[in-house]
Amino acid sequence: METVEKARLEALRSYKVLDTAPEPSFDDITQLAAQLCSTPIAFIALVDEERVWLKSRVGTDTREMPRDDAFCGRAILRPELHVVPDTLTQPQLVQHPLVASPPHLRFYAGAPLITPEGVTLGTVCVADLVPRQLPPAQLRGLEALARQVVSQLELRRMNLLQTHLIQELQTSSERFSVLQRATNDIVWDWDLVSGRVSWSERVTEVLGYPPQEVRQDSGWWPSLVHPDDRERVAEGFRRAVHGGRKLWSDEYRLRRANGTYTRVLDRGAILRNSAGAPVRILGTVMDMSEREEMRSRLALTDRMASVGTLAAGVAHEINNPLAYVIANLDYSRQEVEAAVAAQVPPDGNELPRALREAREGAERVRLIVRDLKTFSRPDDTRMERVDLQRAIDSAVTLAWNEIRHRARLVKAYRPVPEVWANEARLGQVFLNLLINAAHAIPEGAAEQHEICVSTWVDAQGRVVAEVHDTGVGIPEDIRPRVLEPFFTTKPPGEGTGLGLSICHGIVTSLGGELQFDSEVGQGTTFRVVLTPQSVGHRESSVQKAVKTGGRARILAVDDEQLVLNALKRTLGSEHDVLLFNRAQAALAWLAQGEPWDLILCDLMMPEMTGMEFHAEVSRRMPERAGHILFVTGGAFTPGAREFLSHLSNVRVEKPFDPPALRQLIHAQLQGR
Repeated sequence: METVEKARLEALRSYKVLDTAPEPSFDDITQLAAQLCSTPIAFIALVDEERVWLKSRVGTDTREMPRDDAFCGRAILRPELHVVPDTLTQPQLVQHPLVASPPHLRFYAGAPLITPEGVTLGTVCVADLVPRQLPPAQLRGLEALARQVVSQLELRRMNLLQTHLIQELQTSSERFSVLQRATNDIVWDWDLVSGRVSWSERVTEVLGYPPQEVRQDSGWWPSLVHPDDRERVAEGFRRAVHGGRKLWSDEYRLRRANGTYTRVLDRGAILRNSAGAPVRILGTVMDMSEREEMRSRLALTDRMASVGTLAAGVAHEINNPLAYVIANLDYSRQEVEAAVAAQVPPDGNELPRALREAREGAERVRLIVRDLKTFSRPDDTRMERVDLQRAIDSAVTLAWNEIRHRARLVKAYRPVPEVWANEARLGQVFLNLLINAAHAIPEGAAEQHEICVSTWVDAQGRVVAEVHDTGVGIPEDIRPRVLEPFFTTKPPGEGTGLGLSICHGIVTSLGGELQFDSEVGQGTTFRVVLTPQSVGHRESSVQKAVKTGGRARILAVDDEQLVLNALKRTLGSEHDVLLFNRAQAALAWLAQGEPWDLILCDLMMPEMTGMEFHAEVSRRMPERAGHILFVTGGAFTPGAREFLSHLSNVRVEKPFDPPALRQLIHAQLQGR
């Protein structure tokens, strides 16, 4: 236990949040918890070594309390929702200081703050001075708020890391430029007369080859160049050596001893005799992997910082539909209960309308969450066909609260083909451009200003996306510097100067161009120019009808009973659906040898995860492992992301669309 507690305290302190000033992002969640549960007291409690410290609080002036005196100190021992309906019915709590003396607490509920690594940091708590019960919806809401607190803590830590990285880069003057450090490079000397090549000791440190495997003939090094780069590098080297040039350089991928490749920058000085013939080349090879990793980390932290900056606006966009979703569902429940009690049919006009509006609101929330998941994705390297207009619309959703108070938004989309890109990184480009456009326009005169987003295909067949604003414009004297790393015109503390530089890096890495025009007092236009992805005939977006056939037996495995209930309601009219809220129970059923057709399985579950369940099914009946469909709310651990990246099984994102899920099930059953 001491080891576990030590690790827990280390995790808590890694967030650097203890004894910090109040922050609106946490205070909003505390206020929402009190309103959700209708309690006078709510707080976010972090359990330190000997105390419980309140990051945010409503209804109490207490800032911290001894750990032994706090309910939260006990609650973290069991990482699950902890509810005490009436403290006076609990013998161990009757004499508790918070019960026997002011504030005389009678009710307590706390949802644990569990990090992605499974560490419990504290709780989101609500309390009251009278006994009470919370309905399941409010309890689930409290758990959801606990997850939001952890997300804010993660974002806060990432912002601190970004600040540290930026300071580190600024201090060392590493502004995304390649700086040669002779002591860290591989140094080589090629005697063209004898053909002998000498290498410095760094070759074994950088590439991992033992000295006895480092050959000195001129054929060894080219054999390590990536096959896709080899011909280009060899041709450029020949032109430099035999074309009378003094210098040669190239960037390419080089194979390490373990079989992986690292990107390197190779540079050489060509020495010639009096007749101009090349006799010797001295060069250095720089390992670019650390620089590339730093660039990727900065790009990710800049993206997350952008999303963090917009958090309040995104919360507003979620809370609006959530308000009428909850209101309409409460109305519908009351109408149905009243109709049942009176034994009369419910209102056939208003009730369906309320349910339709609730469904539309839930869909709006689903799309916003989908956009947030896209932007926060850490897999910066995965390339795919990307719908450019959808990427722009996702960025607009997140930036909408910044735009709406400053300008009208105009979309002028013409049809464009898909592009080959990383969706999260391309979305980051448009998010930065939209935020910059909004910030170039003063608040309070939205009817006088406009931000126009347009797409088209230019005369060369390239895909063009343009963001134009009617803001203040960029002065002519600073235009040459706007794409430089760390250059910003914002006051200290309001901008890193990385946004446009990262946008430029992302677009150029995709083989495209980032262009801009600006006129002071008239506005600015940024233009993203990309090469379209060549693809064959695209499948129609209209789904073909699938012949359903007979009833199938489907197993649904999920630790959330309400999700299981929803799956049964969705599929139960057409198939026999067996529900299991523990993966072990599903395995026990399978061991009986009963026939089954498909399994719908959650990915992230306690006790046994969907990954472990899949592994066990693969061991017992490998021929059936492909009949497991994963229904998941997201792969939020590195292990889960790695698992899904190497798996061909069909997956369905939560929240799922019932008609689409039924269609998918039919297709899977016919394809078996």
